[in-house]
Amino acid sequence: MNPIDQQNRKEAVKSLITIALLEGAVLMAVVGVYLNTNNITHLIVGVVGSSLLFGPLILRWAKNHGGAMKAKPNSVEDRDE
Repeated sequence: MNPIDQQNRKEAVKSLITIALLEGAVLMAVVGVYLNTNNITHLIVGVVGSSLLFGPLILRWAKNHGGAMKAKPNSVEDRDE
């Protein structure tokens, strides 16, 4: 894997981790609101809202960084030869 591919892959992983952390924080807030109010509607609306918010974000990530994640790391290339 050349250095440009490595940098692109590193950026893609960093972006995905950031999205996952943000989604986790939002879901923790949703669960916190549910536990505070004990109203199942808040939980359902929060989970659906989170999916609507982060679904397109993950799809955009896949569109922008999918190619970088398909590149083979050096160790895999060495075994193929």
